[in-house]
Amino acid sequence: MSVFEFVAALRRQWYVLALAGLLTLIGMWSIHARPISYQGCEDLYVTGANWSWNVYLNGNPSMAMVTGMMTQAMMSQPMQQRIQARGVTDYAVTQTNTGEIRFPSYTQPTMQVCATSATPQGTLSAVQLVTADIRSTLYQMQAAQHVSADSFITVIQLTPAVPVPITGRASLAYLGILLIGAIGAVPLALWSDRRLRYVHRAQFSFDFRSLIQRQ
Repeated sequence: MSVFEFVAALRRQWYVLALAGLLTLIGMWSIHARPISYQGCEDLYVTGANWSWNVYLNGNPSMAMVTGMMTQAMMSQPMQQRIQARGVTDYAVTQTNTGEIRFPSYTQPTMQVCATSATPQGTLSAVQLVTADIRSTLYQMQAAQHVSADSFITVIQLTPAVPVPITGRASLAYLGILLIGAIGAVPLALWSDRRLRYVHRAQFSFDFRSLIQRQ
């Protein structure tokens, strides 16, 4: 088949190419719009009463040190292994600040708990599990030092976690669908053109034979 015949066949089967292009676009959109996972973040405020009688504050009214210590404890390897064993595979606990990135100012003892899961409910459950572990770890640390109940440091929820879908922008997947569409559309158009021409020739031959027989 010459180049001219090839182009002519594709022009005759433009509707096949158009249908293949439409299906390719639908496939690309399904990858773009499909949420790969969901992420949710919860903000916590670290606070306490009668701080002067708490050994972890050492007479210092600032709880930034305690917040940083809890952040490191929750992100330590043993803690990550323990939480992952309970089904939370992707989480992060960070100490938030009120200043700039270059010049952080931890004047407010806050933490952010984020988790990622395949479903919105799984994300909420993961955040709640990590937050419960923070409260439990903080309680056990202070109980081990015989801190009185009225001097306990606690965490208060500032903002609840809201699952947000994370949609994919997989460029390789887009390219793969385009290649599949192109590789599939061109042979299909050529086969369709060849099939239709064969049907037309067969129909013409049948009509010609019928005409001869009538004579």
